[in-house]
Amino acid sequence: MNELPPLQLITDSGLFVLIWLVQLIIYPSFTYTEKKCFNSWHRKYTGLMGLIVSPLMLTQVGIEVLLLPDEMHRVRILLIGLVWLATFSLSVPCHHKLHREGYNDVTIRHLIATNWIRTLLWSFLFLETVFTVFY
Repeated sequence: MNELPPLQLITDSGLFVLIWLVQLIIYPSFTYTEKKCFNSWHRKYTGLMGLIVSPLMLTQVGIEVLLLPDEMHRVRILLIGLVWLATFSLSVPCHHKLHREGYNDVTIRHLIATNWIRTLLWSFLFLETVFTVFY
């Protein structure tokens, strides 16, 4: 077993599970939320989700920066950078639009479609971590 900080496995696992829940359950459930309740629900959801996701994302970056001398960690930092780029250029604008305009089926479908980028990147990072730890 290779030496990795246990916090890296925990963080990558948490982001992996979280992104798949968001992709397969949470974002699609937006389309089932009553339009009159959507604004209040969405504001509550994004606020609470930020409390969970932000520390995980910051921890993931911090771990990689500390482990930077290794070539694989440079690749991982690039992938994490792509996650951040997708988050702040695709997902966050969709959430801002939903905050401003309320329920919008087109925006929700765009959010679901573009979130596959983060889902795949975080899945790859998780699988790489598992492979590194166990093989």
